[in-house]
Amino acid sequence: MSDVTLIGLGAMGSALAHAFLRAGHKVTVWNRTQSKTEPFVAAGAKSAISVSDAVETSPITVICIDNYELTNNLISENNLGDILANRTLIQLSTGTPKEAVELQALVTNFDCEYIDGAIMVYPDEVGSEDALFLFAGNETAYQKYQPLLNCLGGDLRYLGSNISAAASLDMAILTHELCSYLGAIHGVQICESQGINPELLASMFPQDDSARKLIKVISSDAYTDTGATLTVWDAALQRVQSQADDTGINSEIPDLISSLFKRAIVAGYGEEDVASIFKVMRKKSVA
Repeated sequence: MSDVTLIGLGAMGSALAHAFLRAGHKVTVWNRTQSKTEPFVAAGAKSAISVSDAVETSPITVICIDNYELTNNLISENNLGDILANRTLIQLSTGTPKEAVELQALVTNFDCEYIDGAIMVYPDEVGSEDALFLFAGNETAYQKYQPLLNCLGGDLRYLGSNISAAASLDMAILTHELCSYLGAIHGVQICESQGINPELLASMFPQDDSARKLIKVISSDAYTDTGATLTVWDAALQRVQSQADDTGINSEIPDLISSLFKRAIVAGYGEEDVASIFKVMRKKSVA
């Protein structure tokens, strides 16, 4: 038996696997592209030949793939219902509050304990003292497995039994960050229009402020050196818009941000840093 099974070895899933292995846990990994498991097997992990074998190997399964729809497909296509019984599933893919509620209903129907989570850092920050992870759902299961999860970061926060809490806060923080980015971008334009070095604006923010980092990208023209591309951010923003549609709340702010994202992606900046929005915003608006 392994201590934990990890499904999904993309950039973030790989970071999670490395963190579990560094902490000395027995880890089983599965990825649709089997070759991606080889470095982890070399590091001591066990590679499962199927999703069902992977889940069966451990009392807890952590899923980190592109979205909840793929998770639902893995469960249905591999008939995981009986295997999930009396086990714990932690979802660390990105999704909406509605999707978290729906997945909880599905897996608890299999007598599986469910925890919904959100990763609030980039892959290279996983395992660090400041790495923030949000968790919501079954409290008994969370308390049971918190010692295993501690290796993922120094700031793990359990938000209570409301299964939508992690996804909701993830989206709320994302929206705040994007509004901050747009404000910083306009601030750079103000500085340029008055002959002021944008670096002076950057110095007004705390050292670790995201606006400061964004201004540095613009000033150094380093748009391709990115932790997450504009396309990745846009996919997350679409989920914010979906949440607004699901709940009937005002969506003017995410819709405005989305319109700028779409302009930048159409202009060919989709694989660049989110700061590339500056390149379409610096052009005077057309009435």
